[in-house]
Amino acid sequence: MVAIKIIGALFATLVFAKFTPLVDADLYINGYYAADVNLRTQIVQTLAVTFNRIGGSFFTHIIFGLISSVGILYYIVTGGRRWEILLVLLFPTSLIWTSIVSKEALFFGGFTLLLVIWSRYVVGALNRTDLFFAFFAVIVCSLLRPHYAVVVLWLFFAASVMKKYGGNAWPILLITMLLGVLAIYFFAWTDLLIRGLGSSDPLARASRFPLFDLQQGTVAGVEKFKPFIPLGMIIGIVGPLPEELLKRPEFIPFFIEGLFILLFPLLVYGYTYAMNFSGKNLFFKYYWWCLIPAIIALMVLHSPFGILNPGSAIRWRVNFEAIFYMAPLLLLFQLKDMHSE
Repeated sequence: MVAIKIIGALFATLVFAKFTPLVDADLYINGYYAADVNLRTQIVQTLAVTFNRIGGSFFTHIIFGLISSVGILYYIVTGGRRWEILLVLLFPTSLIWTSIVSKEALFFGGFTLLLVIWSRYVVGALNRTDLFFAFFAVIVCSLLRPHYAVVVLWLFFAASVMKKYGGNAWPILLITMLLGVLAIYFFAWTDLLIRGLGSSDPLARASRFPLFDLQQGTVAGVEKFKPFIPLGMIIGIVGPLPEELLKRPEFIPFFIEGLFILLFPLLVYGYTYAMNFSGKNLFFKYYWWCLIPAIIALMVLHSPFGILNPGSAIRWRVNFEAIFYMAPLLLLFQLKDMHSE
């Protein structure tokens, strides 16, 4: 695990940075955001400056990379048997952005830690250590990316309702889904649209503002932005559009990776369907009632940020993309290990 993060930091700083400058990471290390009033920025800024003073810039990147791996580490130290889970650290985009100074590294660490604890909760009760780390991770994720972190609450709520009510859980889950959708629509959706429209630079090389004929800072721009949300659900995960691949072939590896991530839950489902083990039915129940609603919710919440620039869409996807590949694998591994004991 440590070797993977070192390789990731080396690749990001020595190779990737030559094509896409790591501007934010360098600014954090040099203390540029010291006067920023946002707490989430100050968290990254303080950690970056502190570790840079201790061991320099590369040491700082390594520390952030290790923080991003706390979920995998927790899985291992709490008895996880499946070494295959380490492979999720090798997805190229997440390997880069979680191996340098970034909000993504911190959020990815907290988010994957919560996925591990959730998978443990599915098969048994949580101990005090689990609860402590889950509480801490929820705070970190809520401070950094609250619109992504809220989905974690669904995972734990849905699992608790299913464990308590079994086959009678579905009315509670459906009503809660509906209330959640209404709450987001009335209290957060407009803000997310405005932030999504304002989060990308219209003059950036990969900007899609001319393609979609959009303008920032206007009510008309926001209204014109809304119809592209369904498209944003897909390209927010996959990244580039087909015509962008033709113009810029360097996008092709990211497109393939994004397509693989998008399809990964279905691949795990198909793999599990072909298997024969006693926890198979439980896997399907938690898959459909916990994971699929969470994945769809994240695709919707991310969509305003995935439309206007493929590079930005991919980078911000890194925050939560583990729910596509790590969560279904953890669920499968935990249920198989429990029923093999």
